[in-house]
Amino acid sequence: MKKLTFLFLLTFLTSEGLTAVNPSDNFAIMTYVSSGEQERSVKAMIKSIRENAGVYRDCKVYVFLSHPDEKTGKSLTGENVILLRPETDSIFLDYPLAIKAFAASYVEQLVKGKVRTLTWLDPGVIILNSPQALDLEGRFDVSVRPVSLVNNIGLPPGVEPNDYWIPVYSANKLDYRTVQNIVTVVDEVKIQPYYNCEIYSVNPMKGICKEWAAQLEELLRDREYQKNSCTTLQRRLFLHQAVLSGIIASRVKAGRIKALPLTCSYPFNQHDLLAPGKKVSSLNGLSAVIFDYAWSSNPAWMDKIRIDEPLRSWLFDIYLEYMK
Repeated sequence: MKKLTFLFLLTFLTSEGLTAVNPSDNFAIMTYVSSGEQERSVKAMIKSIRENAGVYRDCKVYVFLSHPDEKTGKSLTGENVILLRPETDSIFLDYPLAIKAFAASYVEQLVKGKVRTLTWLDPGVIILNSPQALDLEGRFDVSVRPVSLVNNIGLPPGVEPNDYWIPVYSANKLDYRTVQNIVTVVDEVKIQPYYNCEIYSVNPMKGICKEWAAQLEELLRDREYQKNSCTTLQRRLFLHQAVLSGIIASRVKAGRIKALPLTCSYPFNQHDLLAPGKKVSSLNGLSAVIFDYAWSSNPAWMDKIRIDEPLRSWLFDIYLEYMK
């Protein structure tokens, strides 16, 4: 048997014996584009995957184009980049971030049975090292971390769901007295299940994203709920996240949830708010960074956290390309 190169092949035990598999074949990434700025961000993201993701560098990247025209997505074309232009109901397009659920559901159906890990990366995420923490490895169904901040959305432990959460708990048959509590990343508050969905992975066979889109659509079409419960920008902005959290808490056993470390979902814009023990001293040791809109809103972003060479020059080059 020929010696397998570590960089591209790993050996996995299957029901048929030992089979050599390229990790990229079992791992896919999805994201979306709804503006020119996001297209530039996703272009940088794809470059970072191809150059920094190690054994995952050749994985397929599915890009959901929410407002496609003849020019949208042209800068993203490349090997193993799949541009998707499906018709999308305005109910998802016109509500803050609801498109993420529809896009994830659409891609999940495409890859079901073809990969064991489907990873979501928001536009504005850059891969700096191997995203192995996102690989479910056939042993997990979700890789996710808690939200960064409570934002008046998260529920304290043991508290009955309020008007905002009642339909989520009801749809997923959750009991607030028995759900597994978690701790927010930045303000470090203990809350009932409420997960961040800027970076996460799911097992496509579980149908988590399909259920996410279905439950979210029902709430978006519920005029009374929207009128009486989604009364603030925060409540509308984070509704998609609340619904996904309820589904994960209901459908995934605790032992099948892979805790996503902060090193693979680092919130760049919240760096100054993190506890000293959580702050990184350098970007070089991170796997994935959530830059969000930092590149367009903060010209001095490179001075926020130390970046050692050669990463510093590499980041500056793709930043310049993004700014064109």
